[in-house]
Amino acid sequence: MADYIMRGFLAPAALAMNVIDSAAFAREQRELSGTIAVSSLTRLHDQLADQSGSVEWELQGGVDKIERPWLDLAVKGQLRLVCQRCLKPMDWPFAMQTLLTQFSDEAKLDEAEEQDEELEGMLIDPALDVEALVEEEVILAVPFAPVHDQCGGTEGATEAGKKPNPFAVLAGLKTRKAE
Repeated sequence: MADYIMRGFLAPAALAMNVIDSAAFAREQRELSGTIAVSSLTRLHDQLADQSGSVEWELQGGVDKIERPWLDLAVKGQLRLVCQRCLKPMDWPFAMQTLLTQFSDEAKLDEAEEQDEELEGMLIDPALDVEALVEEEVILAVPFAPVHDQCGGTEGATEAGKKPNPFAVLAGLKTRKAE
C-alpha cells in the first residue's frame, strides 16, 4: 500500500482511504506526499517489463488570481519498460510536474481550455482518489514506443545498410543482358 506524509489538515479516514475533496484541499492550501509501489499501479502493468520499484509523489493545493482552485502534482520515479526495438527491459527514469486547474462543470472547463491551450484542467471532485490521479499522470507520461538509445536492435539496421541496393543488382542484370 502507499505511505503518506501530510502537511496541513486531512481527516484520518480520508488519509487511510487516499481520498480528498479536491476543492477544499486546494482552497485550504494543503500538501500531501507519498510513495506508491509500482505493483499497485495496475492499469500500467501491461506496459512494464516488471513491477519493481516505486513512484514518489507530492500534491499541493492553492487558488489562482481569479479564485480557481488548483492542484500541483509532482511525480518522479523509475519504471522498467520494454524496449520496442530489441524487446529487452529498459530503465525509464521520469520526473514530471502538472498544474491542474479545477472547474465546477464541464462547460467552464471547456471554455477555459479554449481560451488557454496550455491549461490543464479537471472537474472538482469531492472524493478524488489521489493514487488514481498519480497513476493517470504516469500513464500519460509513458512513451508510446520506448526504445533504448542504443540496443541490439540497431545492429540489424546497420547490416541492412551494408547490403547492396536491390535496384543496383537489377540494373547490373539489365546491363549484362544488353551485352
